[in-house]
Amino acid sequence: MSDAIIGVTVSFSVILFLEVFKSFDKRLIGSLTLAGIAFIYVGFVWNELFSLSIVASAVLLFMFLAYYGFTKDFRLIVVGLILHGTWDLIYPRFNSAVPKGYDIFCLTADFILALYFYLRLKTLKQEIKN
Repeated sequence: MSDAIIGVTVSFSVILFLEVFKSFDKRLIGSLTLAGIAFIYVGFVWNELFSLSIVASAVLLFMFLAYYGFTKDFRLIVVGLILHGTWDLIYPRFNSAVPKGYDIFCLTADFILALYFYLRLKTLKQEIKN
């Protein structure tokens, strides 16, 4: 349960930061977040070649979503965060290198941030036009 609480705390801290510092580009922060969280798994499996190849494939997918979410359609960031949360739920069932509790922490943070960015889509589209 504490893993979920940490996920909620981290995600609400990011949201508070973005709401307080309104001049920060939310599209950029969202895409950097999606790209960054994908690379964390590399640190868990860097010494297992097979696992590393699977994680590297996932990193490429999330990098693609982050880049095109930033440059073309921000909804891809929302989709990417939901997919990453799903990855967090599934991948640790197949690899013991992921620390216990990390799946719940990251799943919680990913889904809350996806919801936040989804709710901000209309505002972000208006900011792009201006």
